[in-house]
Order: sequence, then C-alpha cells, then structure tokens
Amino acid sequence: MLITTVVSIIFHTLSSFVSETKKALCKFFLVAAVILATPAVVHAGTLPVIVDGQKLPTLANVVSKVEASIVSISSRVSQSTQMNDILSQDDFFRDFFKFGNPGQRQNREYLGSGVIVDAGQGYIVTNAHLIKSKNAEIEVTLSDKRSFKADIMGIDKDMDIALLQLNSPPDDLIDATFGDSDELRVGDFVLAMGSPYDLSATVTSGIVSALGRRNLGIGPFEDFIQTDAAINIGSSGGALVNLRGEVIGINTAILSPGRTGNIGIGFAIPVNAVSKVLRQLQQHGQVRRGILGVHFQELTEELAEAFELNSTKGVLITSVLENSGADRAGLKVGDVLTHINGVEVVDGAHLQNKIALIRVGDTIEVQFIRDGRLVASIARIGLHQSQTMSAGILDPRLEGAEIQEILKGEANDSSILVASVKEGSAAWRFGLRGDDILVKMNKRPVKSMEDVRDALTQGNGFLLVELKRSNGSVFLVMN
Repeated sequence: MLITTVVSIIFHTLSSFVSETKKALCKFFLVAAVILATPAVVHAGTLPVIVDGQKLPTLANVVSKVEASIVSISSRVSQSTQMNDILSQDDFFRDFFKFGNPGQRQNREYLGSGVIVDAGQGYIVTNAHLIKSKNAEIEVTLSDKRSFKADIMGIDKDMDIALLQLNSPPDDLIDATFGDSDELRVGDFVLAMGSPYDLSATVTSGIVSALGRRNLGIGPFEDFIQTDAAINIGSSGGALVNLRGEVIGINTAILSPGRTGNIGIGFAIPVNAVSKVLRQLQQHGQVRRGILGVHFQELTEELAEAFELNSTKGVLITSVLENSGADRAGLKVGDVLTHINGVEVVDGAHLQNKIALIRVGDTIEVQFIRDGRLVASIARIGLHQSQTMSAGILDPRLEGAEIQEILKGEANDSSILVASVKEGSAAWRFGLRGDDILVKMNKRPVKSMEDVRDALTQGNGFLLVELKRSNGSVFLVMN
C-alpha cells in the first residue's frame, strides 16, 4: 500500500512536466519497478497478484490445461553399419576411428515429444522423423515421470506424422483438446509445449508469424504455421497451443541457417491437417494419397493478363490424365482451376496440399474458368500413383535401378515395380532387371516405399531380395 502511494505521488508530480504520451510511459516503468522491488519489501511467498489495481498477466491457466497431455518420446532403432567409406575398408583406419565392423548392429536413440490425443485408447501423435522405422522400440514418459512402452500404429512420412499407442494405457491419462487451425490469424498469441530430454512441460511463448508457409524443402506437402515461439531440439512432436488451451498445431521444424540454433522461425503442422491424417492411420495404418489427375503450371502476371484473369491465384491446367477424376469432371487443357470445395486455390503447392488430405474415393466440387466463364463440376479423387525414384538413394547396392509403387486391382493393394535398371550399374550386376516385382527384402514383405526403407535397415551386412520375374520367383543376394 505504501509503495503504491509513493508511486502515485511520483506520477502526479511528473505529470506537470511531461506530455500525455510520456505520462503513460512513466507509469509503465514505475509499475514495473514496483513489481521488481516488491520481493524485497514483502515476506517470502506473498508476492502480490495485483499491482496498482491491475492483475499481473500469466499463462499458468493455459499451461495447466495442456501440460499433462504432453509426453516425452524415446525411439530406439537397431541399424546395420554400412562400410561404404574408403577409410572404413582399411583395418588401421577402422580401428583408429572406431568404425563398426561390416554388418554390426548399432542402436541409435532419437528423442522428442508427443501429444496424447485419445486417453481411452492411449493414442499419441508425434513426428514421423522421430520414429525412423516401424521396428523402432518406443518408450513414452508421461509428465508425472511414469514410462510405458508403445506400439507404432502408423507413419505418414510425407506429412511427418506418426501415431503411437501405449501398450497398457493407465486410466488417468488426460488427452489434449484440438482447436480449429483454420481460425488462426497472424498475430495470435501461441505457446509451444514439449518435453525435450525428459524436461516435462517445457513452455515457450510467441505469436503466429505467418500462415500457409510452403516451398521450404521440408517435405512434399507443406502448409505450415510459422511461429516465433521457440521450438527447441527435443520439442519436435509437441503442441502449438492457443490461449484457450487448445492444440492448433504439431511442432515439426525450425529454420536454422548454419545450424545456429533457434532464431525465432519455427514451423508447426496445422491440427486440422493432422486430424485427417490420424483418422487414416487409425483405420488403415497408413495414408493413401489422392490425386485429381491434372498437371498444371503456376499463373504469372503475363499469363493472367493473357487469359483475362483478375488475379494470379489458381493454376493453369496443362494436361489431364485419361479416366482420372479431372477427366470425368470435364476439365481440359487451358482451364484455370480456381476453387476446391469452395476454397480458393492460391497456387500449385496449395492445390497439392488440399488434394493430399482428401480421402481416395471422395468427391469434391471443382470450379474453373474456361473462356472467361466460371464453371463448376464434381470430381472423384483417385489413388496417387507414386513417382519413379532412384533406388540408389536408399541403398548404394541398388544404384542404377528406378523403382515405383504401383496399384494392383480394386483392393487398393500395391507393390514395388522395378521400372528400369541401367546396364552395368550395381543393381544390374547383382541381377536386378526392369519389370521385376519386389516381393521381399531381407525376408520382409515390401508393398510400399516405406516398406523398402524399413527392410533396408535389416540384414547382417547383406541384402536378400525375393522378386517375381515373368511367372516365377527369383532370389538375389547383394553383398
């Protein structure tokens, strides 16, 4: 009371000498000084909640709503060492630099955070990049330090989302409440919550710096929330939370030029997109990407003027896949696709992100401009046929082979086709040929690119491949 009276006297004395703007600044700094000085003049444990008639700001109530649903995750992966480095081939250098022996198994541990999304089922969402393999051993530590083993229910590496389930979930789990990430605005206050290195309920604060961040090179489907709330190492997979205590994003990456640490540019996956991925992972254990069936190019100012458009939003259709959803909906080359389900298409990346989150078989409304007229039609989303990729990226023994995930029949069953093999390459020398169908690798069935990646982490220094060629089976051993 005495301090408040002194502040009031000082303030009114200063008022006769300064302008209204300066009065406000003086009052702010004087109140701040009182807050800092108070511990010296009051007894311990009696810090005031009100100073000069104003409540002290706090985010404690928001944190308390969410902290019990934030967990720490440890992912342990057993990997076989690969002796590809020329130094590791020499006995002297191998001993000097402590290289592992060829085929030796090594355990690697990855640490991160997660969010409880279904207390009854023990479901937890985290980042896929923390899991690394379907064979990883997962341990989840709750905010009260209890630890549980968890199973991997599904991984979507393209969206960087993984779904875990506790083996024996306790009855007192608390799940987080999801908000609506579509309601976010630039400037909204947010908290980034994680449990890095077992430091439970670590909290940082900031604002939403930007929305719809794309073309960052983080993944094939990008539509990130940007925030300056610090997302520190180990906080990946944690929650981005609004001031209502609702999860509106899953923290996934930071921009760190030159590995300088956190510079205030972090990214989170919008929770509305996360929800759609989680539903597919719960039901099917994987995500089937849909396609509309068009190729396109971005609209420039010149193209917009040539097509007599009012803006550069939307995409210009350059080809339509035969019998695709777009083909049946009547889309043609030269159309400008402007809306999907009533939502304006901003650019090509935005279109790809929208389509990727729509389930295969669902119908959508497409709007496009043709000859100056706005046309609407209904299209059915088809199954994404993955692009051919170089298998050498996955393993040097497969160098020279191009592989592709293909769909078989009507049951949405898939397989891995060897699209081509360069003559004289490593894959060619080991006996791989174009049109081979990969059946198993290291005795593990492979039906997707993800299966191939996981199988390549197995084996004792060699790669056993079972494939179908013509009407028979062939086995290859790659050392």
